[in-house]
Amino acid sequence: MSKIYNTPLSYKLLHIHGVFVFKHWFSSVEINGEENIPNNASVIFAPNHQNAFTDAMAVLAATPGPVVFLARADIFAKSLVDKILRFLKIMPAYRMRNGIGNLKKNADSFEQAAQVLEHKEFFCLMPEGGQEEMRKLRPLVKGMFRIGFAVQDHYKDTNETVYIIPTGIDYASYDHSGGHMVINFGKPIKMRDYYDKYVENAPVAYNEIRAELYRRMSTLMLDIRTDDYYDTIYAACYIYNLDMLDEMGWEDNETNRLAARQHIAANLDEIAAMEKYKGDMKELDTMVKEWIKTRPAVEEEAIVREYGNDFDGSFLRALIHAFVFAVPAAVSAIVNAPIFALGKWACEKWTVGTGFYSTVALAVNMVIFPIYHFILMLAVGIPLCHYDGGNFPGWAYALVFCILLPWSYFFSYRYWWNFKFLWKRVKNLFRKDDLTDRIADKLTDLFSRLKEDRRNGITPQTESPKVAEDDTNEQD
Repeated sequence: MSKIYNTPLSYKLLHIHGVFVFKHWFSSVEINGEENIPNNASVIFAPNHQNAFTDAMAVLAATPGPVVFLARADIFAKSLVDKILRFLKIMPAYRMRNGIGNLKKNADSFEQAAQVLEHKEFFCLMPEGGQEEMRKLRPLVKGMFRIGFAVQDHYKDTNETVYIIPTGIDYASYDHSGGHMVINFGKPIKMRDYYDKYVENAPVAYNEIRAELYRRMSTLMLDIRTDDYYDTIYAACYIYNLDMLDEMGWEDNETNRLAARQHIAANLDEIAAMEKYKGDMKELDTMVKEWIKTRPAVEEEAIVREYGNDFDGSFLRALIHAFVFAVPAAVSAIVNAPIFALGKWACEKWTVGTGFYSTVALAVNMVIFPIYHFILMLAVGIPLCHYDGGNFPGWAYALVFCILLPWSYFFSYRYWWNFKFLWKRVKNLFRKDDLTDRIADKLTDLFSRLKEDRRNGITPQTESPKVAEDDTNEQD
């Protein structure tokens, strides 16, 4: 049987296709910190886990080579699915919920993971142990460190080390295409630096390294630590995003917008922890919850707010674009309708309440898109080859059709994204509401007072990073 760290040509071709579709699933993909990934080394990626298969694809799309993953064991239950997942370099990880008897099966997955690292292939394990659709870093579990130290033990008489790369992933939307994606790779953690402590006292070494990993991961993502005001802080991060960007004097791009949201969240987390701001936070909470009632798509509505409700040059350009490209967009949508319809049907049938909407939508599009287009190329392209086109031979028409077909798929998606945003701006023209400005003014006041408090040395008690409790019997 082929070793999972080997990469056949079929996987390489599928990898190229998958990454291409994935990167076009978003309006923009910004990757930072690629220089932090060592070459020809044992590397474990440690990303936050909020969006199932999409998180794995984010790592795969941002790294310079194939990546082997561990995933929850229950999705391997069917034989065909098991074979597909293993071909995709995904191995099962068993947890207590899978039954105590199954935990021993982890030995095989962990051994294969160790072989991957020893062969200098990339490995990825979600250190939170599961996914949750919240902009929050949850406690980390120990599985990653067990695998890493097992390999580091093989390197004990050499200068080699296992590297853990803290990774942060930020989405505009967990469910829908068309938003931004930011992938941040942090400075690597060298497991060799913790090896002596591991030999001396393994539980202490586990706790130290995962506390350091937690600290580094938190700086690479939007980590809202306050539970009581989570929704309020989340919405405030987007409502005040451009204001904070201007205040910091940063260039307007998605990486800097994420940094601005991190700054907003950190400030509000600090404010929420101070008794003197208790009344202010309740006032802000009331306003933001009222704002969310009519604006459930927080990220999109906040961006619309930045454009205001004026009929300006950008509005006119968007209208012209929508009008000029309406016919080709309609044709593209009709041609690709079976793909879109099947994706929507699959999501509604299989993902209600599961948190896997984006995973299924993306997977269906990745699989169906090339198959459907191949069938169309045969059904339409072959007859076109025999078409008497006058000045142009039939094969030229067939070639143009085959080139435009995949282009039409991505074009129809992007037109729809722009049209949705334009429609929100149209509605915004007739919205008479000063609530957003009042929220922004309140945040400006709070941040100004917080700065003054810091100058005067007034800060809340700093809490230690949240990590899983020390449990030497923990199985994950």
